[in-house]
Amino acid sequence: MIFGRRELKALNPHKVAVISPGSFVIPSGRSSSVERVIEKVVPLAAGNLDIRVYGRTGEDGPVKAMLGTVPCSRVPGGSAYLPSILRHLRAWRPDSVDVHNRPILASRLKQRMPQAKVYLSLHSTTFVQDKHFPRTWGGAALNQLDGIIVNSHFLQRELKNLFPGLTAKLEVNHLGVSLEDFVPRWTPVGEALRRARLQAYGWSSRKIILYIGRLIPEKGVHHLLQAIPKLRVHEPEVLLLIVGGAFYGSLRETAYVRDLKKMAGTYPGQVEFLPFTPYPQVADWYNLADVVAVPSGEEEAFGLVNVEAMAAGVPVVATRAGGIPEIVEDGLSGLLVNPDRLGDELPASLLKLLGSEHLRREMGLCGLDIVRSRFRWQHTAARWVRLMSPEYSEDRWEDRQVYL
Repeated sequence: MIFGRRELKALNPHKVAVISPGSFVIPSGRSSSVERVIEKVVPLAAGNLDIRVYGRTGEDGPVKAMLGTVPCSRVPGGSAYLPSILRHLRAWRPDSVDVHNRPILASRLKQRMPQAKVYLSLHSTTFVQDKHFPRTWGGAALNQLDGIIVNSHFLQRELKNLFPGLTAKLEVNHLGVSLEDFVPRWTPVGEALRRARLQAYGWSSRKIILYIGRLIPEKGVHHLLQAIPKLRVHEPEVLLLIVGGAFYGSLRETAYVRDLKKMAGTYPGQVEFLPFTPYPQVADWYNLADVVAVPSGEEEAFGLVNVEAMAAGVPVVATRAGGIPEIVEDGLSGLLVNPDRLGDELPASLLKLLGSEHLRREMGLCGLDIVRSRFRWQHTAARWVRLMSPEYSEDRWEDRQVYL
């Protein structure tokens, strides 16, 4: 797919290094949302930029891999990460470096490679909190960078609040979804697959609420379990599917997970815990759902689960928190509930959708249309190409989203 102007196809395309010091190798079938963003965006941008990806080594596997046509180099983590990355970058000499989610690393690379443009792609507030990134010097470190890319206007505002003296240029680039990975509800194929799967699981008579994500307090899974008594009064066949774990790709349980399972034990037959499912196989669970619930806390910067549910044609019930209102349009693609009134509004909104197939269909199809027009990885990649390209002049980095 061609994203930009014809000059982007120059004989010597702009060289961009993408750095991911996260926990998982790239490419990988079992990774966090940070690695997934890279794995989805980079191949789409490769026709316009000369890209190399640098990430961490895993427990096994080669130190070299390919992400489509893009080479990926894997280096040891920990204290060896920065010097290893520097050796690679100094040998290749990229024009731009895009560091994902590690502001300290981005700052150190800029100090050591002042001739390159160094950007930070920030996915959440986790690594700009005081314990990771003290405000006494964090703002100055960010201001050294050539730009900061965030995934929501919420995260943009949070950065400005955390660092009032921030002068680094900020850009919002919403994330996306691969429509080809999903078989939407409300199509003959989608409904046939759904019926067959429900019958195989013995859930044909059930109305299914789906939660997909990490099992940590910030994601609010306990609110869904607390809603069950109110739900089953009106929907006795309701079934809550909880897909995921406390850690990406691990079955290890925390005290919070054990508490969730203890709560679920008081509602026999109405809660099912299912293990982490790698992408894109997770799309099968969306196909079963009547409603997707996203009861996240205030710090949810974007939430890929929202656009994935919409791609599957399933309405969303989510908290009016973080960047979620930028994705889920209240009353159109789903229902938003106030974080301080979850006890009442969450079960009421779920029951409103569970009680009306017409409303579920209407909102599901609306969500699918919104994803097609605004939240595809092609859209994310097109904006990223423009941000990384030399002709995207300095005066266009003006704290606003770049539109296609």
